[in-house]
Amino acid sequence: MNTTSLKRLLDACFVAKHVVETLPELPKGMKPRHIHVLDAVDEIQRQQGYCRVSDVSTRLNITMPSITKLIQELEKRELLSKQMAKEDKRVMLLNLTEEGRECVRLHVLEFHSAWTEQLGDISDEEVMEAIGIIRRLHDTMPGREGGKHSDGK
Repeated sequence: MNTTSLKRLLDACFVAKHVVETLPELPKGMKPRHIHVLDAVDEIQRQQGYCRVSDVSTRLNITMPSITKLIQELEKRELLSKQMAKEDKRVMLLNLTEEGRECVRLHVLEFHSAWTEQLGDISDEEVMEAIGIIRRLHDTMPGREGGKHSDGK
């Protein structure tokens, strides 16, 4: 890659950020991160039959304190509930409420389904390649562990 290509890649990242920032309006007080957490809980529950707070933290690469705060906000909005695991009282299990499931249905499942219809000409391989490039760009950012500074260190 040359510097011109890197600049074009960074320009595309700004466009991607704008795409995320201009997604359809959520219910009052809801943040995109809330939807992201609800979607993760839904997916994890479908995959393994249960969902722990730590599962969401790992899936979304969010620290435990941050995910705990988001979960508390979602509990307050009555979009999910927590309960202690029967076999280990230290483990908290998450469950979507009926409203939480409806939120995922509207703001994730139906929205993504309609959008993917318009993007049907993009292959899954192209998507995975783009994801890989974005992650590599993130992982090699100067100032991050693994990234190099402009002075070569």
